[in-house]
Amino acid sequence: MKILACDTSNRACSVCLWEDGSSVDTRFRNDGLTHSQTFMPMMHDLMEKNGAAYEDLDVLACTVGPGSFTGIRIGVSAVKTMALVLEKPAVPVSSLEAMAWPLKEEDALVVPLIDCRNKRAWAAAYYRGEQVLPEVASDISEIREKVNAYRDEKLPGKKILLIGSGAKLFLETDGQDGAAGNSSASETAMAEYREGLDEIRPENVAAVAQKIAEAEEKAGNALLAKYPAAALMPVYLSKTQAERTAGEQGKEVKDIPIRYYSTND
Repeated sequence: MKILACDTSNRACSVCLWEDGSSVDTRFRNDGLTHSQTFMPMMHDLMEKNGAAYEDLDVLACTVGPGSFTGIRIGVSAVKTMALVLEKPAVPVSSLEAMAWPLKEEDALVVPLIDCRNKRAWAAAYYRGEQVLPEVASDISEIREKVNAYRDEKLPGKKILLIGSGAKLFLETDGQDGAAGNSSASETAMAEYREGLDEIRPENVAAVAQKIAEAEEKAGNALLAKYPAAALMPVYLSKTQAERTAGEQGKEVKDIPIRYYSTND
């Protein structure tokens, strides 16, 4: 299976050519330039340098969020357009799942967190590569409480492995005196930040996409029918600024096919 996978959901911009379970080549940039400047030239360079033809791809994949509004739109729009023209399946990949993928073999509760300011984060939880807590955008205290409760009930004694820009928020105790503060500190002591895994690597996006594709094929589902290009949509944290402004002005806002995760609305 030949996959072209990309990530534009956060600060970094990356793309991977993947074939038969391993990376052929990758490109990765996190130099402050906008994704609109770097993404398509980087993708074309990857394909050209490896003598690869877009027509020979079996799957196109990209992260669909949670992440940056603008970044997600760039990646999703580009992949959707290419998949439509090529008549190839377009597989959506969670940014959080791709981030957590390198730790899929760890016997621990893996929690990727992306800081979205004001002591809030996008987060989910995985165990042995399978999602066990859904993606949320929430206050870090609420995330910590849910993660600790799940670990205590389902995986007692297991370490919590934290990755991502929101990991250090998770490790901060509430700073309260008394029993509540001691409990928070005790629970946090069982959590560990794993360095070097804060970025979403494109080869992990490709690996997750292959897992999804193989599961569908095993179930007897036609991949193009399951993941047509037209169905590829972003996953956003909350409503766009334009939608919020329109709502504040009393203007009608039409429903659009986007999944929202929000604690503000």
